[in-house]
Amino acid sequence: MAKYTRLRYDVTRIPLADLVREVLKVDDLEGLAASERLATRETDQSTPYHKQFYDNFDIVSPVYRTLARHLLGDTADDVYLQRVPTFRVHLRNSVAVGSWHRDRDFGHDPAEVNYWVPVTRAFGNNTLWIDNEPVHAEYGEVIVFDGANSWHGNVVNDTEISRVSIDFRTLPRSAYQPNDKKSVSFGLPFLLGQYWDVV
Repeated sequence: MAKYTRLRYDVTRIPLADLVREVLKVDDLEGLAASERLATRETDQSTPYHKQFYDNFDIVSPVYRTLARHLLGDTADDVYLQRVPTFRVHLRNSVAVGSWHRDRDFGHDPAEVNYWVPVTRAFGNNTLWIDNEPVHAEYGEVIVFDGANSWHGNVVNDTEISRVSIDFRTLPRSAYQPNDKKSVSFGLPFLLGQYWDVV
């Protein structure tokens, strides 16, 4: 059974990388400086880049929703969408996610589906790994996988570039149960209007 599905979108119509560069105020996402220390689960969402992204998410939000509608197609009305995607920066000499995990171990619903969206090249040791296999992807590709139940993570980035990506989750509306457990990245309860939203 395949570990993931690869989808594609038109980056001229959905210019996600352009907006990420705009909100980060950088010209080259792959050229983000190497990290001076290894990120941990407690620090992997606390770089200045993360603050810039989340503080300016209203600039990115319309394109994010366009991307989600494109990827979900006819199923968009059947699912809830992660309201704000998770931003990842895999700096050289560091990791993007501090620990290998299954999302269900952190309170996520086992019925969720993960969408991983690199906005730079993703290869070798700068990419997402699913069940001990690196996933190579280019800007314009989206990796869909069962992050709630599959082991995934990353390794120390020893490539010549930094990798930047977003990821988000969907949940079938039929599986939704109000859950006041809170997400690790945002501290938001898994509730409609908080973590979840309509597409």
